[in-house]
Order: sequence, then C-alpha cells, then structure tokens
Amino acid sequence: MVLHGVMNQIMKNPQLGEEKKGDLKGVYIRKFKVTKDEFLLGYSFNIEKKKITWEAIGPHENFYRELKNNGRRLR
Repeated sequence: MVLHGVMNQIMKNPQLGEEKKGDLKGVYIRKFKVTKDEFLLGYSFNIEKKKITWEAIGPHENFYRELKNNGRRLR
C-alpha cells in the first residue's frame, strides 16, 4: 500500500522526485520507507504526453548501479 501511495503522489506531481545527473539525467528518484527499510523508486516522465515510465524500484544498496546496468539510461 505504501508503494501505491508514493506512485499516486508522483502521478499528481511528477517533479516530486530528485532529478539525477550524468548518465541518469532525466531519471527522477523518490525515496520512501517500508517499515524501517528505505526504498527508491526511479522514474522518468513526459509532461506533454502525460506519461510516466517506472524505471526501477528497490533498496538503496546497488540501486543506482543496477539502474545504470539496465542499459536503458546509458548514453
């Protein structure tokens, strides 16, 4: 239920997350907690098309490395 709440917040205001730089430019990260654990939700969006793409979700450990290794964001 926590994840759906975070996703709903992002759908209402996609700029809530922190935009990354460098290889991940255009990807936004929103942090949230599930019990004591911190999770990250990575997404990108296109305001004109009203489209959000959910890129990745997971705990902080190795999150950015796995997001980069996804290949989708490497330029």
